[in-house]
Amino acid sequence: MNATTLSKFKVLDFAHLLPGELCSTILSDMGMQVIRIEPLEPGLGKRLPPVVDGESLYYWSLHRNKKRLSIDLKKTEGVELIHRLIKEVDVVVENFRPEVMERLGIGFQQLSEINPRLIFLSISGYGQKSQWSQRPGHDLNFVAESGVLNQHKNPDGSPTLPGILVSDYMSALYGALAVSAHLMERETTGKGKHIDISMFECSLSTLNILTTGLLYTGVDPVEGGFNYPNEMPNYCLYKCKDDRYLAVASLERPFWEKFCTLIGREDLKPKTVKPEDYDLKATLAGEIEKKTLAEWNVIFDGSDCCVSPVNTLQEALSTLPTKERKLLVNATHPVLGAIPQMTTPVFNREENDVVARDDKSHDSMEVLCGLGLTRDEVERLEKVAVLGAKSS
Repeated sequence: MNATTLSKFKVLDFAHLLPGELCSTILSDMGMQVIRIEPLEPGLGKRLPPVVDGESLYYWSLHRNKKRLSIDLKKTEGVELIHRLIKEVDVVVENFRPEVMERLGIGFQQLSEINPRLIFLSISGYGQKSQWSQRPGHDLNFVAESGVLNQHKNPDGSPTLPGILVSDYMSALYGALAVSAHLMERETTGKGKHIDISMFECSLSTLNILTTGLLYTGVDPVEGGFNYPNEMPNYCLYKCKDDRYLAVASLERPFWEKFCTLIGREDLKPKTVKPEDYDLKATLAGEIEKKTLAEWNVIFDGSDCCVSPVNTLQEALSTLPTKERKLLVNATHPVLGAIPQMTTPVFNREENDVVARDDKSHDSMEVLCGLGLTRDEVERLEKVAVLGAKSS
């Protein structure tokens, strides 16, 4: 399905943390219409750095192209607005703790009585029915508990804190995948679905190969030597002369032999590379440290042997694939002007415009008047603080 086909689907986004926010962003990038429901007071995301002229770039990197309504869900009229909205909605995305949406009167059972075709996505720490369902947690908790941190350690044996939020991103991706699949299923069944995503499980799923090895052999992946990725002489990071790093992944023999030729050590070609071959690793480290990263980049350019520089983010953004595939776009914002955006890889860059919408009052009028409310009714709801007025 292309963006034009997906544009018929409407998503109501109640998410207040990265997994749900990113999930609805992916759905928006795919072409779906996303209406974001926010509290009257700015949430945490509006305050996260970097902040420029009072605007959070963190926030705007996640909420391009979404219409936004501020609704007080603790007021009866606020909940009634959601009940009216839900008649026209295909998907709900939320990432509160289990039972919060039900207490507000907008849980799956309550909303599906109004709209039986509703796809309702819940992203939580441990799942809706888990014994840990009410236990709080963030990404660091889930990657620690799932065993992900134990696979990546510093030389002193301490775990390495990942530079990316593994469970947050994985749960957002699984959530968007599940929503898309169930929208297709609904075309046949005509029925909605409650999708239950656990962030702990999403983190654990990244270790699926190791899990099979552990359960079958009964041996820990590290002890058994089948932890992936496992550092080997031909799958390793090497320091260059300028303290930059080179990533060598010449696993296949043709790649390995070409690598040996390019570093001037053809005598190493016959070597059978094993994880425990520390002498070979030390030899390669000595060779790589003779040149700067820039010098190695010239040597390996076009070599086709799986050797790469460890880039900074700035360097990665300037590479040919990033530019060639139009991964970066600008979102138009009335205060900040053009906000550079890294879109999701599913984004249809030929069809979709990117806008950072800052006028909630305008969105309220557009969305709610479309449901049959008059302008006077919308303005009254703003005055009694059921709806939030214009805010950036």
